[in-house]
Amino acid sequence: MQVPYSNVSTNYFLKRGALRVSLAALLLTLVVSCVTTTTGGFDPASSEEQAVIDYSRLALAFFEARELVSARLNANNALAPDDGAAASLEVLALISQREQDYGLAEEYFRLALRKAPQASRIRNNFAAFLFEQARYSEAHVELQSVVADTGYAGRAEADENFGLTSLELKNTADAGEAFLRATYLEPSLVQSSLELCILSIERGEWPEARAWFERYLNARSDAGRAETIAHSDRTLQAGYDLASEAGDDDAAATCSVYLIPEMRHAI
Repeated sequence: MQVPYSNVSTNYFLKRGALRVSLAALLLTLVVSCVTTTTGGFDPASSEEQAVIDYSRLALAFFEARELVSARLNANNALAPDDGAAASLEVLALISQREQDYGLAEEYFRLALRKAPQASRIRNNFAAFLFEQARYSEAHVELQSVVADTGYAGRAEADENFGLTSLELKNTADAGEAFLRATYLEPSLVQSSLELCILSIERGEWPEARAWFERYLNARSDAGRAETIAHSDRTLQAGYDLASEAGDDDAAATCSVYLIPEMRHAI
């Protein structure tokens, strides 16, 4: 499908990145959710809760280190005192997802959400799982609840996820609004700035597109990604179109070279 203006010859229906999964907030939850206060003496319940904390932290640490066997072992140990602990079920879901055991991952996510239906972080991560499975309508429904939770610490990332899901459903109006909300809440978001640039290009709004592209480049630099991670194909396409519209043939040629399939280095 061609983008809807005549001077652009290629399209933006290149692969988008996966949705953002919240892990930092999960670690914090695992640490604080079981903290209790005692007045002295031995408290078996408190000792048990500390074990849940320790096993859960180990599970997430191993998961982030891609040591999935150890992560699963510690997550199961955390579940032993409380087999309905939502955060531990979430870790098991993420492990299963990474192992590509998608049926089991979905089962764990649904168990976690039954245990904690108001847990926006778990629902966001479940939506990311559904997005990975190309189940965009289902992911969209889950994210509607997440972005409506004004108390959720990861709301900016959830808005970005909602925008990416809306794009897959061809709802550019909702996508644009979501990306704008995301950048208001967290100006340093890289992907939202890029998507707003592309949406502006598709509408032929060139000054706005250039402003968003500049913001995207600044956000990449602030995040320390400018020199360590190559631009995605969609970014190069945007750069090519902006340069072509401005008559900058050298810059357009540079972007065009890296859009050749054998020279792509996608994020």
